[in-house]
Amino acid sequence: AGAAEGKPKTDLPTAGELGKRKRVCKPWLDFVFHALYEDLKAYYVWLSEEERFANMEPDELTEEDMDQQAVSVEEWLLRAGIARRLQNLSDVERALRAAADATNSPRAWAGLMELYAEEGCIKETLVAAHEFLDCFPAYKDIPPPTAPLQVRKAIFELVSSNGLQQVRDAQDAIGVAHPAINDVFHFTVRSRIHGFAN
Repeated sequence: AGAAEGKPKTDLPTAGELGKRKRVCKPWLDFVFHALYEDLKAYYVWLSEEERFANMEPDELTEEDMDQQAVSVEEWLLRAGIARRLQNLSDVERALRAAADATNSPRAWAGLMELYAEEGCIKETLVAAHEFLDCFPAYKDIPPPTAPLQVRKAIFELVSSNGLQQVRDAQDAIGVAHPAINDVFHFTVRSRIHGFAN
């Protein structure tokens, strides 16, 4: 009927057709449900793709399969974002680790550092902070510039929940602190921030 009236027929809905769609709730809530649906759809595509490759025998893999199996750093970071929104922390960690292993991505290390700090994993947070700082040439100079906000926030979060002494003990167990992280510890002492001992 649209082509007969001189209007081009398209598959995209017009603004009028969108308005006719039945709303479940308020428009903003419809948008949230739609976003959640899209996240879940992408998440399950990711999981089914991984399961398909995991079930294949190595000698069955073709070059096309190997190309499909290769995932870029950006895609790993997107997957981590989806898993984080869905609150699946093990998949967040797995995706961020894959991105960090692929290219030593500062975004991946920052994400891991934030995740570990929120979960209270002291050693893992400090290791991720070291790796994050090592991604930038400026932090290899002596004296280094002030630690980035992400690093300070992560360390302050650890200190506030575990106490300064426990965080410093964990750092000593790992090895010598990065000079920028050492500066954060000194600032914490000067500011008399001790946190709460559990």
